[in-house]
Amino acid sequence: MSSNETHTYDYDDRGSIPEVEDVDEDFEDRLRNYQESMQKKRESLHGNTFVSASAATAALSEEVKKRMEQLENAFEPGSICHQEYLAIKNIYESWQLDNRLFTISEESADDIKMEEILTKQEQARQEKAKKDFFVIASLGQNFIKHGRAGKPHLKTVRVDTKTGKLWWDNQSFYLQDVTEIKRGKHTKVFDGVSVNRADPRVCFSIVTPNRTLDLQASSFNEREMWVQGLKRVQHKLLDNSTIDHKTLDSQSQFLTICSQGRNLVKWSSKALPSTKLIIVNPVTGKIKCGAARLKVQEVEVVPGKTTQVFEQVGSKVKEELCFSLIHPKRTLDLSTTSQVERDMWVSGLQKLRLALQTSQHEIKHRVDEKTTDDVKKTAAHFITICTKKTKMYKYTRSSHRHKKEVSVDVHSGVISWGNGSLNLKHVISIASGKNTKVLQKLSDKQAPPKNCFSLILPRYTLDLQCENEATTKEWVNGLKALKNVLENSVDLSSLPLPEEFKKQFSLEAHSEDILYKPAEFVKHGRNGRPHKRTVTIDKKKLTIDWSTGSNNLKEAYDVVTGKVTKVMQKVPWRQADPRQCFSILWPERTLDLQATTKMQRDKWVKALKQLLLRESSAYRRHIEDSTSPRHNAARASLKSPPSEETKEN
Repeated sequence: MSSNETHTYDYDDRGSIPEVEDVDEDFEDRLRNYQESMQKKRESLHGNTFVSASAATAALSEEVKKRMEQLENAFEPGSICHQEYLAIKNIYESWQLDNRLFTISEESADDIKMEEILTKQEQARQEKAKKDFFVIASLGQNFIKHGRAGKPHLKTVRVDTKTGKLWWDNQSFYLQDVTEIKRGKHTKVFDGVSVNRADPRVCFSIVTPNRTLDLQASSFNEREMWVQGLKRVQHKLLDNSTIDHKTLDSQSQFLTICSQGRNLVKWSSKALPSTKLIIVNPVTGKIKCGAARLKVQEVEVVPGKTTQVFEQVGSKVKEELCFSLIHPKRTLDLSTTSQVERDMWVSGLQKLRLALQTSQHEIKHRVDEKTTDDVKKTAAHFITICTKKTKMYKYTRSSHRHKKEVSVDVHSGVISWGNGSLNLKHVISIASGKNTKVLQKLSDKQAPPKNCFSLILPRYTLDLQCENEATTKEWVNGLKALKNVLENSVDLSSLPLPEEFKKQFSLEAHSEDILYKPAEFVKHGRNGRPHKRTVTIDKKKLTIDWSTGSNNLKEAYDVVTGKVTKVMQKVPWRQADPRQCFSILWPERTLDLQATTKMQRDKWVKALKQLLLRESSAYRRHIEDSTSPRHNAARASLKSPPSEETKEN
């Protein structure tokens, strides 16, 4: 074949394609004739010399490229011209691949056979496709997704090659659960799609026990890259042969394996067995297996089929491959591919459980050593002082001082003064003297260094001045001791306190118990009449439930007494006594309740404030920053409440 010979293709006298028609009766015949002519030209190249083959390839590439340029921007996804464009693009890519074969010299071309060149080029292409797939799959690639109903849509498909998760939009599944990856159109979804709409050479399906994912690629090479890449990732995730069975006895290798993750089969009584990635954190002991979250310290590792789940499974899995993690509330039933691997998991988890339990005992022992008798005595002496309000001077950033009465809540560690407060657990250090920028601006006459101390926090400082040096030393040493006691969770009743304070602490400790018992209140709403509701609080979730609704107490920012909210201000005094009313405030709503007696109201309000002070960051922020926009907006919307002691004439 000479280089001057060219092949003419009948375009039906259409130099360009101004419009795209969805129906073309002669399309299949023309496409078949075109492919046959290309195949004949390709077969004529085998056995020819370098010069004739390169010339024929160049002539054919120009013709194919010309037709591709005509169809490049003249189709819609799924139309006939789209299918013609894909078919010609596949032929053009294959010829471009053959063009790279003719990079050898003219002298050695006659000695090398075409089959050897094709083999080498195919190997190079496969190696490049392996590397490209991991990059493309992580970033995502667009496919035309066919569904059971509706039109096909363009979707971006991504794959996490480490965990095997494949997802598009909000849907996903794992490659470990895939049973088969089929080339072509061999599913029920593709049975309803015509050849004109989807070429079988660019289609493939991912089959799972519950569904199929039917995709259409833009080219044959793209389809092959994804099919082979998905199979390699699936085989790598399911293959446990990389474990070195000779060194499985070493605990260090087990810790590296469990921290990286290993695929095991998880069994359940309600669903089919599924392959899950189990990861164990050797530092904290947290076990992650799908949606399950456990701790090694809280489970018992039992080999064999000893649970009810394995009894229902029966003989589907061998006993020497099974083991269970038994928690007081649930079980995690797993199986491996070999008995050696099962023994590795059982022995490794048992050793890790023992190590973590001993480390916890060591930490408790260190805490006891830290909190010596002297620290406990100092903290006990400071508790007798700080519970009462102490007069001090507080300095602002502009070096202005204000008289404040400072006190400390020893249970939560909250230091309060006037409208502000902070928590001791947020304090980085407690320094005596003038060590901050605020105090260094002042002269020694205005603020004697012996009477000053500062609480240093990440964003600001609390600068205080006591009346004398003795009071300053008591507060500095007492705050350090109390911070140590609270951080190490020391029981306050174990401190050498006077009997009056011990009784007071015991009463305060039991004051919150009233919240966790069901109580009847009259609930007032925006619309309708008030109704009697049984109010309960969940101790673990910290949610308050009133039969017709519930809300989270961690998000509440205040508890107020009387008729303060808009809802309660509409209620007349005869219908609801202000001395029996209180409200819990959230940013989006209020819960307005009326107790049966004033004593019940006071107990609930006191217990709720103690609970919110410990658990609600919004409540602490509300106390600390009384000038916050949310506080001002809430107060501005509320009218001044009437006195609880006044009554209507």
